[in-house]
Amino acid sequence: MAIRLQRYFIGGLLALLPLAVTVYVLVWVYNSSADIITALMRVVGLTPPPWLLPLLPVIGILAVLGMIILAGVLAGNYVGRVLLAGIDRSFKSVPLVREVYNAVQQIAHTLLGQPEVHFQRAAVIEYPRKGVYTLCFIATAEVGKRLPPLPEGYTVVLVPTSPVPASGMAIIVPTAEVIPLEVSIEEALKYVVSGGFILPDGKARRLLETTESK
Repeated sequence: MAIRLQRYFIGGLLALLPLAVTVYVLVWVYNSSADIITALMRVVGLTPPPWLLPLLPVIGILAVLGMIILAGVLAGNYVGRVLLAGIDRSFKSVPLVREVYNAVQQIAHTLLGQPEVHFQRAAVIEYPRKGVYTLCFIATAEVGKRLPPLPEGYTVVLVPTSPVPASGMAIIVPTAEVIPLEVSIEEALKYVVSGGFILPDGKARRLLETTESK
C-alpha cells in the first residue's frame, strides 16, 4: 500500500510540476513586466496614471517581444551583426561572466538555432571503455576513403557533453561498433541537455511500463 501511494504521489508530482512551474514563470513575467515599465517611466520623470496600471504588464510583455524581434532584425543585417559581435566580445572578455554567457549561448543555439551541420542520426557507442555506452551523433559515415591511410569501415561521430552538446568532441570509430538509435536528433539533444533526465516519450513510456510491471 505504501509503495502504491508513493508511486501515485510521484506520478501526481510529475504531472503537476511542469504546470506549476509554467504558471509561476508566467505570473513572474507578468508582474516583472509591470515593475520594469513603471521604473522606466519614473526614470524619465513620468508617473503612470491609475487607469494605465492594469495595462502595464501587457505593455511590458509587448515591449520585451519587440526588443527580441528588433535584435533578430539587427542580427540579419551587417550593421546589426557588427554591433552584436561587439557586445558578444565584451561579455566574453569578463571573467566569470564569460563562462555563464558561453553556456547559455550554446544551450540557446542548441535548442533554438538552426545548426549549420546536420547530423545523420543519433547512435550509441561503447565509450570510454567496453560495457559503458555513450550517446553520439553520426557526422560522417565511411570516412576511410577521405582520410588515408585510415582503412575503410570507419565513421566520424560527435560525442556530446551535458548540458552543452557543442562542447563535445569528434572521434573516429569502426562503423560496426556504431549502434543507431530509433530516435530523432531533437529528442537526443533534449536527452543530452537535460543530463539524461528527458528520455524520448515513447521510449520513456515503455521504460515506465516495464518498471511498474515488476
